[in-house]
Amino acid sequence: MVPTSLVRLELGLDQLQWSGNRDLLRAFLAELDTWNPRLGLVSVNSPDDLVVRHVLDSLAAWKYLHSLGLGVPGRTLADLGSGAGFPGLPLALAFPTAVVTLIERMERRANFLDATLLELRLTHVSVQQKTFEEVKDRFDFVTFRAFSPLEPKLVKKLKRLLNPGGYLIAYKGRREVIEGELRALGESGEKAVVVPVEVPFLEEERHLVVFAS
Repeated sequence: MVPTSLVRLELGLDQLQWSGNRDLLRAFLAELDTWNPRLGLVSVNSPDDLVVRHVLDSLAAWKYLHSLGLGVPGRTLADLGSGAGFPGLPLALAFPTAVVTLIERMERRANFLDATLLELRLTHVSVQQKTFEEVKDRFDFVTFRAFSPLEPKLVKKLKRLLNPGGYLIAYKGRREVIEGELRALGESGEKAVVVPVEVPFLEEERHLVVFAS
């Protein structure tokens, strides 16, 4: 990663008022920077893309998730379709007292995640190489960026992974598109909460769509 991207990372974290372990975050990015060209883990056009569209995008939700109680020790979080670790791994660094599970069906990505957890010595994070349909556990929080659009059958399947009082949280883009997807969900969509988030250096709309169990 080039130094200008590291500067942008630090400035972005300052804007987000993120108080997590920056050394571990930089170590994660170094691992990804090394392996991504060989394994094709995540699509990026530049080092800035990796920082802005993936790291800062993942962490833009951290204060809101804290307000929902993810900072309470022992809370459980599953990140579905985690890919190269977004948003789950940055969130795991933001919430070191949470128990985090990264769920990824593709072997090369799951292997990268396992190796990265060993390198960073993150004992509160684990990887399950599965589809979300194969997951039997339940969690307090379930996040995902990988599934689009939101569809009634999909949301119903995902909500079964929640503990009572839990939250299903989708990282999404434009409000106009989200509203169309929520209308198609009917009653479930009417109960969803749409939360705008600001990603430093990204001049695009970003929102969280939150479903309570």
